[in-house]
Amino acid sequence: MIGVLLVAKNYAYKARDSEGKIHKGTISAENERAVVNFIREKNYFATEIKEVKEQSSLDDMISKMRGVSAKEIALFCRQLSTMIDAGVPLVNGIAILIEQTYNPVLKKTFRDIYQQVQQGETLSNSMKRHSNLFPPLMLHMIEAGEVGGVLDAVLARLADHLEKEHKMKEKIKSAMTYPLVVITLAIGIVMFILVKVMPTFMTMFENMKTELPLPTKILLSISGFMQSYWWLVLLALIGAIGLASSLYKSSLVYRRRFDYITTKLPVFGILLQKVAIARFSRTLSTLLYGGVPILTALDVVKNVTGNINMIEALAEASKDVRDGFTMSDTLKKSGIFTPMVVQMVGIGEETGQLDTMLNKIADFYESDVDDMVARLSSLMEPIMITILGVLIGGIIISVALPMFDAVTNVGH
Repeated sequence: MIGVLLVAKNYAYKARDSEGKIHKGTISAENERAVVNFIREKNYFATEIKEVKEQSSLDDMISKMRGVSAKEIALFCRQLSTMIDAGVPLVNGIAILIEQTYNPVLKKTFRDIYQQVQQGETLSNSMKRHSNLFPPLMLHMIEAGEVGGVLDAVLARLADHLEKEHKMKEKIKSAMTYPLVVITLAIGIVMFILVKVMPTFMTMFENMKTELPLPTKILLSISGFMQSYWWLVLLALIGAIGLASSLYKSSLVYRRRFDYITTKLPVFGILLQKVAIARFSRTLSTLLYGGVPILTALDVVKNVTGNINMIEALAEASKDVRDGFTMSDTLKKSGIFTPMVVQMVGIGEETGQLDTMLNKIADFYESDVDDMVARLSSLMEPIMITILGVLIGGIIISVALPMFDAVTNVGH
């Protein structure tokens, strides 16, 4: 039975402390009760809580569009870790980061964090006010690092994690970019030939007054339709993409089915599965290394895999671990993770080195993904060229066939 999947929402809150001072902030939480509990932990009294559904101000809209990349967050972790390790006080380190940061969104955020830390707030709680900017993984890790007194080591590990995650995303993106560009180019060329070039040949074929071959008739019919209704085809294509995207975001059933189908695709399905396992292993390893409890870590890690079936499996695994089962048993029961992952997680649990084993799993699968992406990239070029050649060649043959027939008839 699949566990209930809770989706975090953004909430804006106002709270009053014991001295009557008003505190404002935003937090990502599952419901209002979780926000109230967060405020109570700070010994504040909640005066207003409301869900933030969309950004409305121009400044917020620009901030959302500009955003903050994983690379910038990784750089923040790396620089702050280095300064803390060198003995620079936390407040001074944040002040230096404010001066060195060029991204206006990040600079504004650092200024707010600086003010909060100066007033005696912890770094993790200050960053939770900007939970829409910093991932839950980072917030939990920093909180655990503060409690354990190893903030510099945790930040360095976070930087490593984010840098590796960024590199993997870039490799996947580069592997997907080439075929998408070629497919778009092929569609554009075919559309141009059908709408702009083919009308000239249509007039010529009509003047020939001969029976046209079947491929030519099909091509002329498609060309005639595209000339009259090209806008309808374009609207249908945009509408289909928009509808699919909307259903994927809003419908759990549709998303589950889509993710299941994509994981069954030849080559690409295996690649996506390995990427999801690598992300799961790396993120869970990083959280456990930072001292985050296993149940909290599982709740955080389930949302980074990007696959709804794995998210639900990890939600169920979290319930089983809470009930006293080992994590290796729950992962095996899900049927999603490979035997190697299950066995290595089991060894990690037995030896008390689960974070180390998960790190090795992540290294293995990331290396495997690198090899697959390299092989795909080398195979994609000839495949795409062949597809483009067949499309253009088919059009040329369909146009040339009536001309060959006309020349043959004249010869007879």
